[in-house]
Amino acid sequence: MPTRRSPFTCRRVAGLLLLLAGLVAAAVAAFVLAPPTSSLPLLAMRVGQPAATNYTDSTGPLATGRFAPAAPPPTDELLVVTYNLRYGEAISQTIAAFQAVEPLPAADFILLQEMDEAGVVEIAQTLGYDYVYAPASVAEDGDDFGNAILSRWPLSDARKIILPGLHPLSGQQRTATRATARVGGADVGHADVGHADVVLYSTHIEIATAPLALRTEQMAAVLADVPDDAAAVIIGGDFNVVTGEGVATLAEQYAGGDLDHATPGLGPTLTRFGLRPSAADHLFTRGFAVLDAGVLGKVRASDHFPVWARLGFLPLTVPSCP
Repeated sequence: MPTRRSPFTCRRVAGLLLLLAGLVAAAVAAFVLAPPTSSLPLLAMRVGQPAATNYTDSTGPLATGRFAPAAPPPTDELLVVTYNLRYGEAISQTIAAFQAVEPLPAADFILLQEMDEAGVVEIAQTLGYDYVYAPASVAEDGDDFGNAILSRWPLSDARKIILPGLHPLSGQQRTATRATARVGGADVGHADVGHADVVLYSTHIEIATAPLALRTEQMAAVLADVPDDAAAVIIGGDFNVVTGEGVATLAEQYAGGDLDHATPGLGPTLTRFGLRPSAADHLFTRGFAVLDAGVLGKVRASDHFPVWARLGFLPLTVPSCP
């Protein structure tokens, strides 16, 4: 006669199987979202490893350079691209994409993450951009790891913003790079001046497996740095949100700072081992109308894809005198 298993035993086995499935899923998530040079899940990778080397001085290192041949013609539209270039690799492939893949050749601003200075200089010099670069830390490959702003227009007020907290396992620090571009010919209610100052940020938020409170605080720190009276602002970068709910929460947070989500609904902006989580790379703006936006999933110089938006200046509202 067959032996009948008790309901208690079946429930216990089912519970153990669910627990095991959860642990496997967590390990896979850590593996997928860990830095791409890793060969082990994040939790295992960091055990017994020394803390990251961080650049903790808010005043530097900070590098600038001028390779833009001349100011572009007057314009009322701007094209901005944000691109996480995966440890500053595949520079030649990236340059080729910005020379040939529409609409990249028309970019007025390029916001780059995971860069070292040598890669920034090569891209800026070859394509003809001024640049600002600030490393946050030293990456696992021994190269600097930070964010850059490239611009066809003159840059000023360059600075590095150290974001709060450190990754609890790696000890890595995150930063944002900020600069102001003077754009000529923009019709933003300053006809007597004929230019607009655009405040730019390139940022890289901690990975999705880090504590939510740490990531939220870093996102808020970038937002808090934006001047209240800045009429034209562009914030772009890798925010490492990998769920639709995370994207919605991020957009709501930045809407509270009077910043519009310029790139909603684009779908995945990265791939890892054949998986495509929700959009991790985003652009937020103030003082612009979004004319068009997209993600270039066929550009494969990185595990992220270039995300772009074409922006039109909004006229300033000048209060009428009583």
